[in-house]
Amino acid sequence: MSLVLWPSIDLRDGRIVRLLKGRLEDETRYDLDPAEVLARFEDEGAGGIHIVDLDAAFGKGSNSALIRNLLASRRVPVQVGGGLRTLSAIEDVLSAGAARAVLGSLPFSDRVGFEEIVSKVGPERIVVALDCKNGRPAIRGWVEDAGAPGAAEAAQDLGSAGVTALLVTDIERDGAMSGPNLELLRAVREAFGGEILASGGVRGPEDLPGIARVLAGGSAGVILGRALHEGKTSVARLRDSLAGRDPRRGVLDTTPPRSGGSR
Repeated sequence: MSLVLWPSIDLRDGRIVRLLKGRLEDETRYDLDPAEVLARFEDEGAGGIHIVDLDAAFGKGSNSALIRNLLASRRVPVQVGGGLRTLSAIEDVLSAGAARAVLGSLPFSDRVGFEEIVSKVGPERIVVALDCKNGRPAIRGWVEDAGAPGAAEAAQDLGSAGVTALLVTDIERDGAMSGPNLELLRAVREAFGGEILASGGVRGPEDLPGIARVLAGGSAGVILGRALHEGKTSVARLRDSLAGRDPRRGVLDTTPPRSGGSR
């Protein structure tokens, strides 16, 4: 299988930032122009761009004007999340050029409203963010427990509601570059056959084989930000690794493990 690379651009006060484990007080700001970064990611071969409006997610403002400008210049699919909790807000970002809207709180806080939105805009235009803390979904900027079952149960339930794509993040690893939570990803894949985007802790090419193996059986992608913004890796290097051209890693083996093999 192949993994689609979705580099992330997280915005706060018009600047590119990364939060450690979703905490506003643990913010790193980068002296980078968002439009230039988006263009670089595209030039290096990103399959799509993941944009998050952190101000909107935390109810502290909006980067909507900047996001509209970024969408106007995009050359690859862009998905946008952060504070999208009404049909009008979702329709606005989609009409501005986003390929998909990423919803985190609404599927758990207003299930009826969420299902109406999916029916209205189409499931192919929606990604549900399954942001997990200690295996449980969290909402509203990751600060509230969603009151839902565990991640696997929530994934299965969302699939039954017509959801076709999940963004799965281990909050405790997000921005920490400590490696992805493969067990979380494995559990969600066993419960959900649609597209899964892995997020949280991804460091570089060394993490791709494990992600590919646990997400085998359906469409999959990877979202990462800090490692790219701090020069630890690049979209181009990640693409080389996926194509088996990274001389330090060799050919990427994405073959699912045989039954009874080691985990």
